[in-house]
Amino acid sequence: MSYFTFEDHNLVGADTGSITRTDVYQKFLNLHDNLRDKLRCQDYDLHGHPQKARALSTVSTTATAEPNQTLSLAYFRPYEQARMVESQMGLEINPGETGIEPQRHPVIELRLAPDYFAIELVVSPNAWWDQINFISKIDLQRHRETLRRTLYRLDADYRFGFWGGENLSDMHLTIWQLLHGRVLDEWMDTFADSQDWLRLGVWYEPESPQLSADYIIHEAATRIGELYKLYDFMLWTSNNDYHQFYQKRDKYARRMYA
Repeated sequence: MSYFTFEDHNLVGADTGSITRTDVYQKFLNLHDNLRDKLRCQDYDLHGHPQKARALSTVSTTATAEPNQTLSLAYFRPYEQARMVESQMGLEINPGETGIEPQRHPVIELRLAPDYFAIELVVSPNAWWDQINFISKIDLQRHRETLRRTLYRLDADYRFGFWGGENLSDMHLTIWQLLHGRVLDEWMDTFADSQDWLRLGVWYEPESPQLSADYIIHEAATRIGELYKLYDFMLWTSNNDYHQFYQKRDKYARRMYA
């Protein structure tokens, strides 16, 4: 039996206004509770929203700040680190307020929609501090090769692209297409920080066998673990800071096109 039924998927599409009072919302919360324990056991430094009431949201990090036909759960950096990054971004946080918005950070998001269930690494344009860090890091050949090796370990179910919006875009590549020849290099050369989303994830049809009630926790924890390797690679920290390379990159580009 599937953990999320066809009725659960339909309910998300029909009634986001009062979704917090439904069984499907409680199912998702229970999944979150079980996954949180798994993540702690694996020492993944991933956390839900610091405000428990906002752990589940009808606003996905893949779209605008408006409610959409999804129910989503975002895992991202710890609260204090998130505050520090938002301070680096020049965002003022008033005392007594969390001030933390998942869209400003790389997240691993679980998303339930009428037509699918997805587990994705999402870096929105609002997470530009980390986007800059990532594209500056992979300008260095040794890190570009590390990225390639990290992606190579993923299976063919993964989808990669730069689109925004909660649904799967036709403008995506499978992991094998991405790693063919120079495709990865060519795609990353087109990536525009502060403008493009960066997406990598797995999409499941409703009631897929991998999402059975007995297997969904294992499946979700496994996918989160796979995505965490790339998340950890791109995440800005004081020990993973490549912003200086971005400044040099900018100066070089201005000289080239002056």
